[in-house]
Amino acid sequence: MLKRLRASLANPSSISQYRNDNVVLVILYVVLLSFIATLPILVKSIRISGTSVTTKMEIREVLIENRDDFIKGGIDNNTLTITNETEGTVIGDKVAIILPTDKYDPSSFLSIQVYYAVKLNENNVEIYFFANKVKTYTYTDLGLDGLDFSFVYNNDYKERTKSFERLEAAYDKVVNDIKPFWVTFDVLRGFFMVFIINLAFSLVLALLGRGLRGLSFKECLVIALYAFAISAVGQALDALYDLVIFTYIGGFMGFVYFVFALRGIGSVKKDNI
Repeated sequence: MLKRLRASLANPSSISQYRNDNVVLVILYVVLLSFIATLPILVKSIRISGTSVTTKMEIREVLIENRDDFIKGGIDNNTLTITNETEGTVIGDKVAIILPTDKYDPSSFLSIQVYYAVKLNENNVEIYFFANKVKTYTYTDLGLDGLDFSFVYNNDYKERTKSFERLEAAYDKVVNDIKPFWVTFDVLRGFFMVFIINLAFSLVLALLGRGLRGLSFKECLVIALYAFAISAVGQALDALYDLVIFTYIGGFMGFVYFVFALRGIGSVKKDNI
Protein backbone atom coordinates (compact mmCIF):
# COMPACT_ATOMS: atom_id res chain seq x y z
CA MET A 1 0.00 0.00 0.00
CA LEU A 2 2.88 2.39 0.72
CA LYS A 3 4.22 1.76 -2.79
CA ARG A 4 0.83 2.68 -4.23
CA LEU A 5 0.65 5.78 -2.09
CA ARG A 6 4.09 6.86 -3.23
CA ALA A 7 3.11 6.25 -6.86
CA SER A 8 -0.15 8.18 -6.41
CA LEU A 9 1.54 11.20 -4.91
CA ALA A 10 5.04 11.34 -6.37
CA ASN A 11 5.56 8.87 -9.23
CA PRO A 12 2.54 8.88 -11.57
CA SER A 13 4.38 7.11 -14.40
CA SER A 14 4.50 3.95 -12.25
CA ILE A 15 0.77 3.93 -11.44
CA SER A 16 -0.06 1.76 -14.44
CA GLN A 17 1.72 -1.26 -12.97
CA TYR A 18 -1.11 -1.49 -10.40
CA ARG A 19 -3.91 -1.42 -13.00
CA ASN A 20 -4.92 -5.00 -12.23
CA ASP A 21 -5.64 -4.24 -8.55
CA ASN A 22 -9.08 -5.09 -7.21
CA VAL A 23 -11.41 -2.13 -7.89
CA VAL A 24 -13.18 -2.47 -4.53
CA LEU A 25 -9.86 -2.31 -2.66
CA VAL A 26 -8.81 0.73 -4.68
CA ILE A 27 -12.09 2.48 -3.84
CA LEU A 28 -11.49 1.71 -0.15
CA TYR A 29 -8.05 3.26 -0.61
CA VAL A 30 -9.71 6.41 -1.98
CA VAL A 31 -12.17 6.36 0.95
CA LEU A 32 -9.21 6.35 3.36
CA LEU A 33 -7.53 9.24 1.55
CA SER A 34 -10.84 11.16 1.51
CA PHE A 35 -11.13 10.72 5.26
CA ILE A 36 -7.56 11.93 5.76
CA ALA A 37 -8.32 14.95 3.57
CA THR A 38 -11.19 15.92 5.91
CA LEU A 39 -9.06 15.79 9.07
CA PRO A 40 -8.28 19.55 8.83
CA ILE A 41 -12.05 20.20 8.90
CA LEU A 42 -12.39 18.02 12.01
CA VAL A 43 -9.48 19.72 13.79
CA LYS A 44 -10.67 23.24 12.92
CA SER A 45 -14.26 22.47 13.95
CA ILE A 46 -13.21 21.01 17.29
CA ARG A 47 -11.06 24.04 18.05
CA ILE A 48 -13.88 26.49 17.36
CA SER A 49 -15.57 27.89 20.45
CA GLY A 50 -18.77 29.81 20.00
CA THR A 51 -19.58 31.60 16.78
CA SER A 52 -17.31 33.78 14.68
CA VAL A 53 -17.10 37.56 14.82
CA THR A 54 -18.32 37.68 11.23
CA THR A 55 -21.46 35.70 12.09
CA LYS A 56 -22.12 37.93 15.11
CA MET A 57 -21.92 41.01 12.91
CA GLU A 58 -24.33 39.37 10.44
CA ILE A 59 -26.79 38.69 13.28
CA ARG A 60 -26.65 42.35 14.32
CA GLU A 61 -27.28 43.46 10.75
CA VAL A 62 -30.22 41.06 10.33
CA LEU A 63 -31.84 42.17 13.57
CA ILE A 64 -31.42 45.88 12.86
CA GLU A 65 -32.55 45.63 9.23
CA ASN A 66 -35.71 43.72 10.23
CA ARG A 67 -36.50 45.50 13.51
CA ASP A 68 -39.67 47.14 12.19
CA ASP A 69 -41.02 43.82 10.94
CA PHE A 70 -40.68 41.43 13.82
CA ILE A 71 -39.03 42.69 16.99
CA LYS A 72 -41.18 44.58 19.46
CA GLY A 73 -41.59 43.37 23.01
CA GLY A 74 -39.30 41.75 25.55
CA ILE A 75 -38.58 38.98 28.03
CA ASP A 76 -39.65 39.23 31.65
CA ASN A 77 -39.87 36.45 34.27
CA ASN A 78 -38.81 33.93 31.62
CA THR A 79 -41.77 34.90 29.42
CA LEU A 80 -41.45 36.32 25.92
CA THR A 81 -43.99 38.97 24.99
CA ILE A 82 -44.38 40.17 21.41
CA THR A 83 -46.37 43.41 21.16
CA ASN A 84 -46.65 43.75 17.40
CA GLU A 85 -48.02 41.69 14.56
CA THR A 86 -45.23 39.80 12.84
CA GLU A 87 -44.62 37.41 10.00
CA GLY A 88 -42.82 35.28 12.54
CA THR A 89 -39.49 34.50 10.90
CA VAL A 90 -36.24 35.97 9.67
CA ILE A 91 -33.89 33.97 7.47
CA GLY A 92 -30.14 34.41 7.78
CA ASP A 93 -27.42 32.62 5.85
CA LYS A 94 -27.81 29.34 7.75
CA VAL A 95 -30.21 30.21 10.58
CA ALA A 96 -33.96 30.80 10.74
CA ILE A 97 -35.25 32.77 13.73
CA ILE A 98 -38.89 31.85 14.36
CA LEU A 99 -40.97 33.96 16.73
CA PRO A 100 -44.07 32.63 18.52
CA THR A 101 -46.40 31.89 15.63
CA ASP A 102 -48.34 29.01 14.11
CA LYS A 103 -47.37 30.04 10.58
CA TYR A 104 -44.05 28.25 10.44
CA ASP A 105 -42.81 24.79 11.27
CA PRO A 106 -39.04 24.22 11.49
CA SER A 107 -39.28 21.32 9.03
CA SER A 108 -40.41 23.75 6.31
CA PHE A 109 -36.95 25.29 6.21
CA LEU A 110 -35.29 22.18 4.85
CA SER A 111 -36.28 23.23 1.35
CA ILE A 112 -34.32 26.49 1.59
CA GLN A 113 -31.09 24.99 2.95
CA VAL A 114 -31.28 26.48 6.44
CA TYR A 115 -29.20 24.39 8.82
CA TYR A 116 -30.57 25.70 12.10
CA ALA A 117 -33.91 27.00 13.29
CA VAL A 118 -34.17 28.92 16.56
CA LYS A 119 -37.82 28.81 17.63
CA LEU A 120 -38.72 31.35 20.28
CA ASN A 121 -41.73 30.17 22.26
CA GLU A 122 -43.49 32.03 25.04
CA ASN A 123 -41.54 30.32 27.84
CA ASN A 124 -38.63 28.55 26.13
CA VAL A 125 -36.33 28.41 23.14
CA GLU A 126 -36.18 25.32 20.92
CA ILE A 127 -33.13 24.63 18.74
CA TYR A 128 -33.62 22.60 15.56
CA PHE A 129 -30.87 21.09 13.45
CA PHE A 130 -32.19 20.16 10.00
CA ALA A 131 -35.72 20.21 11.44
CA ASN A 132 -34.83 17.86 14.32
CA LYS A 133 -35.20 19.40 17.75
CA VAL A 134 -31.90 18.95 19.58
CA LYS A 135 -32.08 21.39 22.53
CA THR A 136 -34.58 23.31 24.63
CA TYR A 137 -33.67 26.23 26.91
CA THR A 138 -35.49 28.62 29.17
CA TYR A 139 -34.73 32.30 28.65
CA THR A 140 -33.11 32.27 32.07
CA ASP A 141 -30.78 29.46 30.94
CA LEU A 142 -29.59 31.72 28.14
CA GLY A 143 -29.21 34.82 30.31
CA LEU A 144 -31.90 36.70 28.40
CA ASP A 145 -34.41 37.35 31.17
CA GLY A 146 -35.12 41.09 31.36
CA LEU A 147 -34.07 41.81 27.78
CA ASP A 148 -36.18 44.45 26.01
CA PHE A 149 -36.07 44.26 22.21
CA SER A 150 -36.45 48.02 21.95
CA PHE A 151 -32.66 48.19 22.36
CA VAL A 152 -32.39 47.90 18.55
CA TYR A 153 -33.82 51.44 18.36
CA ASN A 154 -31.42 52.77 20.99
CA ASN A 155 -29.13 55.47 19.61
CA ASP A 156 -26.71 54.97 22.49
CA TYR A 157 -24.14 52.71 20.85
CA LYS A 158 -22.67 51.44 24.14
CA GLU A 159 -26.05 50.48 25.58
CA ARG A 160 -27.14 48.83 22.34
CA THR A 161 -23.87 46.90 22.21
CA LYS A 162 -24.41 45.56 25.74
CA SER A 163 -27.77 44.08 24.71
CA PHE A 164 -26.29 42.61 21.55
CA GLU A 165 -23.54 41.03 23.64
CA ARG A 166 -26.19 39.30 25.78
CA LEU A 167 -27.75 37.83 22.66
CA GLU A 168 -24.33 36.82 21.34
CA ALA A 169 -23.40 35.14 24.63
CA ALA A 170 -26.64 33.14 24.42
CA TYR A 171 -25.86 32.20 20.84
CA ASP A 172 -22.33 31.13 21.81
CA LYS A 173 -23.80 28.82 24.44
CA VAL A 174 -26.17 27.26 21.94
CA VAL A 175 -23.42 26.80 19.33
CA ASN A 176 -21.14 25.09 21.86
CA ASP A 177 -23.93 22.88 23.21
CA ILE A 178 -24.88 21.55 19.77
CA LYS A 179 -21.26 21.25 18.64
CA PRO A 180 -21.41 17.43 18.22
CA PHE A 181 -24.16 17.86 15.63
CA TRP A 182 -22.58 20.50 13.43
CA VAL A 183 -19.04 19.09 13.70
CA THR A 184 -20.32 15.69 12.55
CA PHE A 185 -22.24 17.34 9.72
CA ASP A 186 -19.23 19.40 8.57
CA VAL A 187 -16.91 16.38 8.59
CA LEU A 188 -19.34 14.10 6.75
CA ARG A 189 -20.12 16.80 4.20
CA GLY A 190 -16.40 17.39 3.63
CA PHE A 191 -15.71 13.66 3.33
CA PHE A 192 -18.46 13.01 0.79
CA MET A 193 -17.49 16.05 -1.25
CA VAL A 194 -13.89 14.82 -1.51
CA PHE A 195 -14.89 11.22 -2.22
CA ILE A 196 -17.67 11.98 -4.73
CA ILE A 197 -15.57 14.51 -6.64
CA ASN A 198 -12.66 12.09 -6.93
CA LEU A 199 -14.88 9.16 -7.88
CA ALA A 200 -16.82 11.19 -10.45
CA PHE A 201 -13.69 12.47 -12.18
CA SER A 202 -12.20 8.97 -12.18
CA LEU A 203 -15.32 7.50 -13.80
CA VAL A 204 -15.31 10.18 -16.50
CA LEU A 205 -11.63 9.61 -17.26
CA ALA A 206 -12.14 5.84 -17.29
CA LEU A 207 -14.97 6.18 -19.82
CA LEU A 208 -12.92 8.50 -22.00
CA GLY A 209 -9.71 6.51 -21.68
CA ARG A 210 -10.94 2.95 -22.12
CA GLY A 211 -9.44 1.33 -25.17
CA LEU A 212 -6.37 3.55 -25.09
CA ARG A 213 -3.22 1.46 -25.03
CA GLY A 214 -5.44 -1.61 -24.91
CA LEU A 215 -6.86 -0.76 -21.49
CA SER A 216 -10.21 -2.11 -20.34
CA PHE A 217 -12.66 0.15 -18.48
CA LYS A 218 -11.74 -1.55 -15.17
CA GLU A 219 -8.00 -1.02 -15.70
CA CYS A 220 -8.55 2.58 -16.74
CA LEU A 221 -10.74 3.21 -13.66
CA VAL A 222 -8.08 1.82 -11.31
CA ILE A 223 -5.43 4.04 -12.90
CA ALA A 224 -7.72 7.08 -12.66
CA LEU A 225 -8.53 6.41 -9.00
CA TYR A 226 -4.85 6.18 -8.11
CA ALA A 227 -4.03 9.25 -10.21
CA PHE A 228 -6.71 11.38 -8.59
CA ALA A 229 -5.43 10.58 -5.10
CA ILE A 230 -3.27 13.71 -5.49
CA SER A 231 -6.45 15.80 -5.63
CA ALA A 232 -7.21 14.78 -2.03
CA VAL A 233 -4.06 16.66 -1.01
CA GLY A 234 -5.36 19.80 -2.73
CA GLN A 235 -8.74 19.42 -1.02
CA ALA A 236 -7.05 18.96 2.36
CA LEU A 237 -5.09 22.20 1.82
CA ASP A 238 -8.33 23.90 0.79
CA ALA A 239 -9.95 22.81 4.07
CA LEU A 240 -6.89 23.92 6.04
CA TYR A 241 -6.41 27.37 4.51
CA ASP A 242 -9.90 28.08 3.11
CA LEU A 243 -8.46 28.59 -0.38
CA VAL A 244 -10.48 26.80 -3.06
CA ILE A 245 -7.62 27.28 -5.53
CA PHE A 246 -5.95 24.26 -3.92
CA THR A 247 -8.91 22.07 -4.92
CA TYR A 248 -8.62 23.24 -8.53
CA ILE A 249 -4.88 22.66 -8.53
CA GLY A 250 -5.37 19.17 -7.06
CA GLY A 251 -7.95 18.32 -9.71
CA PHE A 252 -5.69 19.54 -12.51
CA MET A 253 -2.78 17.55 -11.07
CA GLY A 254 -5.00 14.46 -10.98
CA PHE A 255 -5.64 14.81 -14.71
CA VAL A 256 -1.91 15.34 -15.38
CA TYR A 257 -1.05 12.27 -13.28
CA PHE A 258 -3.58 10.22 -15.25
CA VAL A 259 -1.92 11.24 -18.52
CA PHE A 260 1.53 10.38 -17.14
CA ALA A 261 0.20 7.03 -15.90
CA LEU A 262 -1.05 6.17 -19.39
CA ARG A 263 2.25 7.20 -20.93
CA GLY A 264 4.03 5.01 -18.39
CA ILE A 265 2.33 1.84 -19.65
CA GLY A 266 4.86 1.45 -22.46
CA SER A 267 7.83 1.71 -20.11
CA VAL A 268 6.28 -0.78 -17.70
CA LYS A 269 5.82 -3.31 -20.50
CA LYS A 270 9.46 -2.85 -21.58
CA ASP A 271 10.64 -3.43 -18.02
CA ASN A 272 8.69 -6.69 -17.90
CA ILE A 273 10.22 -8.06 -21.14
